[in-house]
Amino acid sequence: MKTNKAMRNLLNELAQSNESISSNLFNPTFHEWDNCILVDASSLRETDSIEETIYQDRTELEASINHYHIEDLRTGIKLISNWKENLKWNYPEKDFILILSSTIEGEDVVIRFYQFRDHEPEWIKLNDLEGYKEEAILVIEILNAVQ
Repeated sequence: MKTNKAMRNLLNELAQSNESISSNLFNPTFHEWDNCILVDASSLRETDSIEETIYQDRTELEASINHYHIEDLRTGIKLISNWKENLKWNYPEKDFILILSSTIEGEDVVIRFYQFRDHEPEWIKLNDLEGYKEEAILVIEILNAVQ
């Protein structure tokens, strides 16, 4: 797990959460679509391939579609931990990047994930999390694939 300083500060100050989250988000049914793993593929029902979308590559598509806004940081952490275990279990041959981000104050929490692809540009600068000055960021890397 990687974090920037802003996220480390927030993790040290977590308050108890009362937010209610759909059980579908805690136990998602992932969908495979054109070499992508998606939480919700409904927006792509009429589309057969990445070339028919507005996205430049599969990483951008996954990072955009696989994101959810959560009101509470503690709930976001529980949710991203659940997604991590679910992805590891269901796709042991794939590598993933999971991201939890928020404002410096811990508001506007967003979680997302995408597959790591070494032939596509990074969606987030994994080696420069401190460069994100206006966000608190936590990154979980799932490196399952046999190299």
